[in-house]
Order: sequence, then structure tokens, then C-alpha cells
Amino acid sequence: RYFDEISQDTGKYCFGVEDTLRALELGSVETLICWENLDIQRYVLKNHTNGEEKVLHLTPEQEKDKTHFTDKE
Repeated sequence: RYFDEISQDTGKYCFGVEDTLRALELGSVETLICWENLDIQRYVLKNHTNGEEKVLHLTPEQEKDKTHFTDKE
């Protein structure tokens, strides 16, 4: 079915981690095809000053960069 959607260019498919996770969050996924060893961690960061939440999906390499976890201000 996945390849049928792609071959017909229906726009009812996505690939890539960010697009797929965004579609999952929106509840617009009917069928999910995933693979083993998807080395991505999901973080929900909350700014306690203004209550704003930010969701990050990071690889182990990106996790080493601590600027993802600190305020820019």
C-alpha cells in the first residue's frame, strides 16, 4: 500500500523522522512502517517562566550538544 500511495503521488505518505512524528502527533497516521534501531530520543522541555513546551527528537550525537537543553536568553 505504501508504494501504491507513492506511485500514485497521492500525498498520503510521509517519510523521515520529523515528518512522521509530526503526523503521529496530529493523529493523521493510519499505517506506520518503522524499522529497528531507530536511535532517536524524544524530549519534552518546558519553560517554567512562560509555560511554553518544546518537543525535541534527538540522535545520540545531537544529545551531546547541551545547547538543546538550555535557554537561549
